[in-house]
Amino acid sequence: MDSDSFRDALEREGIVVFSAKDAARIISKPPGYTRLFLFRLAKRGKVLRVEKGKYCLQSANELEIASNLAYPSYVSFLSALAFHRLTTQIPIQVQVACTKQKKSVLFGNVRIAFIKLKRTAFFGFRRYGNMFVAEPEKAIIDGLYSPERLPLSEVLYALKQGIVGTGKLCEYAEKTGSSIVKRRLGLLLEKAGAAKGACGFKATATRYSNLNPLLGATGERDKKWMLIVNEVLE
Repeated sequence: MDSDSFRDALEREGIVVFSAKDAARIISKPPGYTRLFLFRLAKRGKVLRVEKGKYCLQSANELEIASNLAYPSYVSFLSALAFHRLTTQIPIQVQVACTKQKKSVLFGNVRIAFIKLKRTAFFGFRRYGNMFVAEPEKAIIDGLYSPERLPLSEVLYALKQGIVGTGKLCEYAEKTGSSIVKRRLGLLLEKAGAAKGACGFKATATRYSNLNPLLGATGERDKKWMLIVNEVLE
């Protein structure tokens, strides 16, 4: 099988990132021959080595590659908001949610960072072509669970654009079972101009928590949400 036929076979199956085992199945050759086949393709630039044992076609983009390196996984946090054009920032890395610990991968000039989530948190993402990306609502909820991955100012910006579904946000926040996620969401929705109590959430916490866990406990104390508003949000 020549390189063009191999590429066509991968594209027909919707395979973006593949292993030597995948290649051996497609070209119907033993492992030794397949390794030589891939070595020659890589030398000619027909395929690219992503990490040990993983390759991709030259035409693959960074989000396609990032969301196909681990299974299951999807692009989320700031990277997903950038995909949906709901952020003012340009991500410096591709953030991928997955269910297992995985070291980051440097592919060319792009760092792909993997963030482990609980299996129960694996919902709210869709397939777009050959890539898997969080819906805007899920990217926000993931960010409220891990604010170090997504600046709260960018969450507020996304909420203010008026295209994120409040009902779905509330549903996804409830599904996390996390009090702090629901409290952060409630406060930010109000700051974004949503109706008071849009989600119907009530703070049940007896102690104040930081809105932004990366900053100190200095700022206004919001009694309704039991949050220390320790970050200036515009």
